[in-house]
Amino acid sequence: MKEQIIACINDTKSTRPICQWAVWAATRLVAPIKLLHALEKTSSVASADLSGSLGIGGQEELLVELMKLDKQHDQEAQAQGEYLLHHATEIMASLQREKEALLTVSFCQQPSSLLDTLVELEAKTQLVIMGEKSNQDTVFQGLLGDHLNSVIRTLHTPVLISKGEFKEPEKIMIAYDGSDTGWRMLEDRSIRPLLKGSACDLVMVGGEHHKLYKAQTMLHTSGIHVSTHRLSGEIESMLNKHIAQHNIDLVIMGAYGHSHLRQFLLGSHTSRMLSQSPVSLLLLR
Repeated sequence: MKEQIIACINDTKSTRPICQWAVWAATRLVAPIKLLHALEKTSSVASADLSGSLGIGGQEELLVELMKLDKQHDQEAQAQGEYLLHHATEIMASLQREKEALLTVSFCQQPSSLLDTLVELEAKTQLVIMGEKSNQDTVFQGLLGDHLNSVIRTLHTPVLISKGEFKEPEKIMIAYDGSDTGWRMLEDRSIRPLLKGSACDLVMVGGEHHKLYKAQTMLHTSGIHVSTHRLSGEIESMLNKHIAQHNIDLVIMGAYGHSHLRQFLLGSHTSRMLSQSPVSLLLLR
């Protein structure tokens, strides 16, 4: 049964906004929170090129030194991860006191890749929260940046990407493209409690008006009242313009609806919105 919210803690800069998003979501979904830190293994031994002019004895000495470096790196990464989880736990306690919320919060550190860990936990997870790549933490630099697309492409669980400082959503934009994938996104009932208390804009760039009206009708029937906006122009540019003009705090959109070949040839609206959007995104598969 999908119940928990996983907050991925791998970066000092994004820890607080990720915790704030987790509290916001858990309050509405009435779900427990798991603070997760994944130890991404990188081996100097596996990547070392020992095919040079070193003799057998020299190669063995180098191998021993590389193994020592790997062990030291693993110990430093584990200590850093424990610090991040402790820091996140303190933030969660503070937020609960501030919000007067009683939430169930647990934490874990996994000695496996973030993607493998999330796949293993997906059956019990209804929302994953991740942060942007930070350039400040050398130990974890690239972890969330390099693997973000892989996580979003692999998981069928909604993924919320925290960008910048947290602001409780007062205005939410639902980006709808009129496709079958987009329709399935609108039918997903798992995220509807997140829309409560917020004004919602249903935005389509191009497309057919009757599809936008049909989507609005379906959402209204489900108790979600939205105002519709049909725009013309380049998709990412128009969506970001709407975000700025209408003070949008959170964008909800489908993720990677096209084939892998088409993404390779033409690029992906999802990837471009991930890099260009000034606000956080909730991506649905």
